[in-house]
Amino acid sequence: MIKNIMSIDLEDYYCDLPFNTWDQYPSRIAETTRVLLDLFESHKVSATFFTLGYIAQRHPELIEKIRAKGHEIASHGYSHTHMQGFLSKQDFESDLIKSLEILGKVAGEKVLGFRAPFFSIKRKYLWAFKIIRKYLKYDSSIFPVGPHYELGAAPRYPYRMSENDPFKCDDQSNFTEIPLSTRKLWGIGNIPIAGGFYLRFIPFWFVRSGLKKLNQSGHSAIMYIHPKDLDMEIPQIKQYRWHYYWGVKDTTKKLEFLLKNFRFTTVKDILSI
Repeated sequence: MIKNIMSIDLEDYYCDLPFNTWDQYPSRIAETTRVLLDLFESHKVSATFFTLGYIAQRHPELIEKIRAKGHEIASHGYSHTHMQGFLSKQDFESDLIKSLEILGKVAGEKVLGFRAPFFSIKRKYLWAFKIIRKYLKYDSSIFPVGPHYELGAAPRYPYRMSENDPFKCDDQSNFTEIPLSTRKLWGIGNIPIAGGFYLRFIPFWFVRSGLKKLNQSGHSAIMYIHPKDLDMEIPQIKQYRWHYYWGVKDTTKKLEFLLKNFRFTTVKDILSI
């Protein structure tokens, strides 16, 4: 059975709000992450936790627990800033470096990968890859779906990224891109089946059969989840729209089915790095 990648965007429920407001909200990350850790342990699954530097700074004991259970720590930036929120390339690089320093210290090992908040590296921000590859071995920011992510023409499977063209493969490259999983429908395009909101919103039979089709064609699926996606008591925030709360009551059951019927591991394990 083919191994797939299970990943978590480790952020609290309020982390889509402006960074300077975060201290106004009580944290739920420890208890919601515990639910995920228990599920993974019961199904003998290892996962990659794309972790905010802010979360590691505030909850180092949580990161230590994640590492102790055999999971990988990767970077999700420090402040969960959308790419359009950085005033300069230097600001993006500083945010990345800050996260890597905190995560490396708390996790006790070198961080190897990154995922941009909101999968926000769109075409106008492709310069970010030149910065990311200076510090890391892999990235998982490309969601090959359009028009929302603007990257419908991007490769759909993991590939060694060319330094000159982020959408081209270069077998000599030492930097790997891990795109989120999609299902291609002729005449329509790529449909996201990777998890998160899509696991809550898209018919589960479509997600399930999409993963099965990927594995049958010899490809690993790349899934992601947020702790808040399983939080039945997620606080209501007036700035959040309906999609933050849609389908939460069914997410745990769906995730359990996937963990039981597919094999999952970390990015580090898949890439053998």
